[in-house]
Amino acid sequence: MIIKDMNLINFGKFNHQSVSLKPGLNIIYGENEAGKTTLHTFIRAMLFGIERQRGKASVNDLYVKYEPWDNPANYQGNMRMEADGVTYRIERNFNKEHRLFQVINEDTGKILTEDEIDQLFAGLDEKCYYNTISISQLGSSTDKELEGILKNYAANIGSTKSMEIDIKKAFADLDNQKKKINAEYKISEEDIIRKSIFNAQEQLEVSEAEQQGIVAEIEGKQSELKDVEVREKELSAKDAKRLEELAKQNERKENLYQEVISLTADLEKNSATLVKVREHEEELKAQLQNRGIDSRQTMEKVNDKVMNSTNIPIAFLIMMMAAIGVGIGLLFGNSYRLYNPAVWFKPMICFVAAFFFLVLAIFKYVVNRRQKEEKLLVIKELRQTLERLEAAKHEEVYTERQVERKKENLESVQNMIRIEEQKEFGLEDYSEDLKKLNEEKRKVQEAISKSQWVLEQKKERDIETEKRIEELKHREENIQKAKMEIQALQTAKEEIEEIANEIRNSFGRKLNEKASEYMGHITNGKYDQLSIDEKLNISVQGKNHLISSSRLSKGTVEQIYMSLRLAATDIIFETDKKPILLDDAFAMYDNKRMGNTLRYMSEQMEQVIVFSCHTREKLLADKLGLNYNFIRL
Repeated sequence: MIIKDMNLINFGKFNHQSVSLKPGLNIIYGENEAGKTTLHTFIRAMLFGIERQRGKASVNDLYVKYEPWDNPANYQGNMRMEADGVTYRIERNFNKEHRLFQVINEDTGKILTEDEIDQLFAGLDEKCYYNTISISQLGSSTDKELEGILKNYAANIGSTKSMEIDIKKAFADLDNQKKKINAEYKISEEDIIRKSIFNAQEQLEVSEAEQQGIVAEIEGKQSELKDVEVREKELSAKDAKRLEELAKQNERKENLYQEVISLTADLEKNSATLVKVREHEEELKAQLQNRGIDSRQTMEKVNDKVMNSTNIPIAFLIMMMAAIGVGIGLLFGNSYRLYNPAVWFKPMICFVAAFFFLVLAIFKYVVNRRQKEEKLLVIKELRQTLERLEAAKHEEVYTERQVERKKENLESVQNMIRIEEQKEFGLEDYSEDLKKLNEEKRKVQEAISKSQWVLEQKKERDIETEKRIEELKHREENIQKAKMEIQALQTAKEEIEEIANEIRNSFGRKLNEKASEYMGHITNGKYDQLSIDEKLNISVQGKNHLISSSRLSKGTVEQIYMSLRLAATDIIFETDKKPILLDDAFAMYDNKRMGNTLRYMSEQMEQVIVFSCHTREKLLADKLGLNYNFIRL
C-alpha cells in the first residue's frame, strides 16, 4: 500500500491544499507551525476518523484543534492510495452534522462495503498504526525511562504479536486479584466471624432497651417545653404594643437623623459654593480694575469714544491733493511748451509725491482700522467680564439665601429630634421576664436535642451493627467461593504463560532476527544482533560481549526502538507492505547512521514519508545521491 496524494479541502490551517506523494522516499519539510503535524494528523484521520471528545478528554481534543474556523460544516478531505495495483480514494467529512466516510475503487467507480473496507485495511487499526508504521522520536525520556519503553515494547510485541495485550500487566493484574481475594476472604477467621456476629446481636438487644428509656425522657421534656411556650406567648402579646410604639419612634428618629445628614450636606455644599462665588466675583473685579473700568457707565463712554473715532488719515489726503494741484498748475502754466521734456520734470515730481501720500494714507487707514477692531474686541471682552460680574453678584445673593434657609431647616429638625428623645411611654416592660422564659426554653430545647442526638447515634450505631452482621454473614458464605476463585486465577495465569511461551518461541524469534537485520543496516554492521533475554533485558552484540541497552547512548536506543517497530511491521503485515511515517525520528541520529537508514529505506521500502523541521535529511539524501520526492510547506 502506498499513499498517492492528499487533498485537504478544509482541515486545520489548510484550505484546498493538495500534496502528492511517490513510492520510495518522500521528505516533507517545513518550519515550526508550517503544517507538518497537520498533514501527519490528516493521514491518521483519513484512515481511522477523528471523533469529538467529551469531558476531561476535550482538553486535548484533535477534533477541535483541527476544526476549520471558517465554514466548519466543510470539515473534510480525501486521500488516494494504491494497494495491489488498484487505486482507492478515501473520502471523509468529519463534521458531526454532515458526517461522511466512504472508500471508492477509482478503477471501477465502486463504493466499497464495510466488509471490503475491513479486508482492504486488514491488520491495520489505530493502535497498530501508532505502534508500528507511525514512528517518532522517544523525546526527552531519561535513560531509565528509555530502557523501560524498550522492555515493554519488546515483551508485548514479542509475546502476543499485538500491542493490544500487555503480558506483564496481565500477570500483575492476576496476582493483584489473588492478593485482594486473600485479603478480603480469610478462611482462618471463620470462627472469629461467627463470634463477632453473636456479640453484635447482643449489642442490638441492649441498645434497644436504652433507646426506650431515652424516648420516655424526650416525651417528658417536650411537655415541659409546651408549658414554657404558652407563658412566653402571653408575655409577648403584652409586650408587643410597647415594642410597636418604640419601633415607630425609632423610625421617626431615623428619618429625622437622615434629614439632618442631608441638610448638613446641602449646607456644606451651599457654603462652599458661596465661597467660590465670592472668590470669582473678586477675580472679575480685579480684571476690570486693571483695565480702568469701575462701572457700566465708564464702559459705555470708552465704547462711544472708540466707535466715533475715524479711520481716514485726513492729513495725508490733504497733502496728496495739494501735490496733485501743484502738478496740474505747473502743466497749465507751461501748456505752450508741453512738447519740451524739461517742462514735465517738476509736475512728475508732484505726481510721484501725491502717489506716495496716497500709499501712506492707505497704509494708515488699514492700521487705524485694525487698531479700532482690536479695541472693540477688548471692549467686548470687558463687557462680557462685566456681565459675568453682575451674574456672580446675583448668584451670591441667591446662595446666601439658600444657606440661611438650610440653617433654619436644620435647626427645626434638630428641635424635632430633641422632642422625640424626650418622649416616654407609660407601658410596662416585660423584656426581662421574656429573657428568663427564653433561657428556660433554651435549656429544655438543649436537653431535648441532646437526648435526640444520643438516640440518633444509637440508631446509627445499630444500623452499622446490622450492616456489619450482614457483611460478616456474606463473608462467611463467600469463604468457600474465594478458594475456588483463587484456584481459577492460578489456572488462568498458567494457561496465559503457556500461550505466551508458544508465541515467543515462534514470532518472538522472528522479531529478534528481523530487528537485528534493521539494526545492522542502521549502524553499518556495528550492531547487527539484538538479544532479548528471559527478563526482557535488551542488549546488542559488541565485538567481544553483549552491551546492555542501559549503557548505550540515547541515539542508539532510538535506533533499537525503530528497528523493533520496523521488524514488527514486516512480520505483522507480511507481504502487505504499509507506508512508514517518520515524524522527526532522526533527531538523535548522527549523520552517518541517518544516512545508512535513509539509503536502506529508499532502496528497500515501498514508501517512506519523513516529516522534518530540519534540512538534514534533504542535504544528506542529496549527498548520497538518493532518489526522493521533496515537499516544502
